[in-house]
Amino acid sequence: MRIQNRNQTRPILVFSAIVGIVLFTLLGASYYFKKWPFSPASSSTSQTNSTINYTKPTEQQMTAGTQAKEQAAANSSQQNTDKKDTPLGVTLTTVQPGTVVYIRAMIDKVTTSATCHLAMVGPGQKTYSAEAPTQALAGTSTCRGFNIPMTSLAPGIWKITVSVTDDGTLSGSATTEKEL
Repeated sequence: MRIQNRNQTRPILVFSAIVGIVLFTLLGASYYFKKWPFSPASSSTSQTNSTINYTKPTEQQMTAGTQAKEQAAANSSQQNTDKKDTPLGVTLTTVQPGTVVYIRAMIDKVTTSATCHLAMVGPGQKTYSAEAPTQALAGTSTCRGFNIPMTSLAPGIWKITVSVTDDGTLSGSATTEKEL
């Protein structure tokens, strides 16, 4: 059995370490300079498509832009006239009794110019009314809500109606009865 001398393995280790350092350096340089295997993915768009052109628009571009704006404005006004014939859908989402009665309503259209009217008729023909603005959401709107202290109401069954009017052209309402 032959025992290998430690002095014979030292040159192999030094050589391996030098080769490793050189390979690591080459790999780092290829990454830094985006060379193989780190080359950027080829894209089908040219470099000129991704830059912004700051030159003054031509008359043809100005005319095309004006026509596009006029067409968009015409489409928008047509949609607004179509809305006038459609009633607003109103849904009472919350009537929560307690020391404060919380009443919330949802409107099926996006609007910021509508007004919510609350009308309540309770025991002994006692009435309560209030108004609240609307809050536009992504696809609908809500009444900003009514928070009524129970001290303003009498215990019993109340008929609750929330009606919504949008610029006097669209309207809708929802009614429910609730024991408060």
